[in-house]
Amino acid sequence: MIIKTSNNHAFRATHLLAAVAIASALLFALPVLAQGTPTASVPSPTSPVKTAPHKAHKSARKPLTERLQAICSSADLNHDGSVSLDEFHENIVQSWHNISPDGTGYVQLADLAKVPGMGKGRLKRLAAIDKDGDGKLSFKEVVETRMAYFDAADADKNDQLSINECVAHERQRRSSKP
Repeated sequence: MIIKTSNNHAFRATHLLAAVAIASALLFALPVLAQGTPTASVPSPTSPVKTAPHKAHKSARKPLTERLQAICSSADLNHDGSVSLDEFHENIVQSWHNISPDGTGYVQLADLAKVPGMGKGRLKRLAAIDKDGDGKLSFKEVVETRMAYFDAADADKNDQLSINECVAHERQRRSSKP
């Protein structure tokens, strides 16, 4: 349900980011470099979206492992302790429909830039998903990127992501940041 506000576009953009970040442990991953060079890991910003104009103190935040477990668990739609490939794909579709893109079937990067607390780093990671450089994210671009993340995180290649695989992949990805 979309609540009408005076700034409906900004609300939709905020709703987009929150739905994707919370509904899946594996929001977006950076695609392969334009030259086709594979990356060492496939990043995914999994930090909750900050919507308040002020920054929270680090001491008030939950430990990283606890935050990652909560985010990963939210993608477990049937609550069986793991995220299947089908479940993961269903989560992508649900998230996309929940955000109600602007009616064109795309999410405009310019709208995301206006979301409070977006941050330049997160916006840069989202812009990297825009493979054709048109300034908007298509469903296809999002699916391809998220599926690459699933493949990278699925350490035992059984088409199931355990909470431990999600947390381990995120820890490895975060520790390998430049």
